[in-house]
Amino acid sequence: MITTVIQVILAVFILTGGVIKLLRIPFQVEHWQHYQYPLWFMSVIGFLELIGGIAMILGASNRYLAAGAGVLFVILMLGAIHAHIFRANQSVVTIIPALVCFILSIIVIIRNLKGFF
Repeated sequence: MITTVIQVILAVFILTGGVIKLLRIPFQVEHWQHYQYPLWFMSVIGFLELIGGIAMILGASNRYLAAGAGVLFVILMLGAIHAHIFRANQSVVTIIPALVCFILSIIVIIRNLKGFF
């Protein structure tokens, strides 16, 4: 039950970020310029977030899908942490949302693959 709640919270958060990136909302474009990545890459990340969020929701009935989405989120959140700290030279405080998503993704992976190995 708790894993499903975590998955839904994580999915909604990531889906929101994906939609914001795909729609190129001005504040997100401004952030992206600070990271010094091309804008087309923002669309790629937004698409991956959208796919991952949908997979995470569908993962409520398929633990392997949830674990796969969790792995995708771990990779995306590591990239987000890198972008904030190393690309934009921002304060460590700015990584808190990505760090929370990273930790929740690890929990989802572990709980869904428990007993698999």
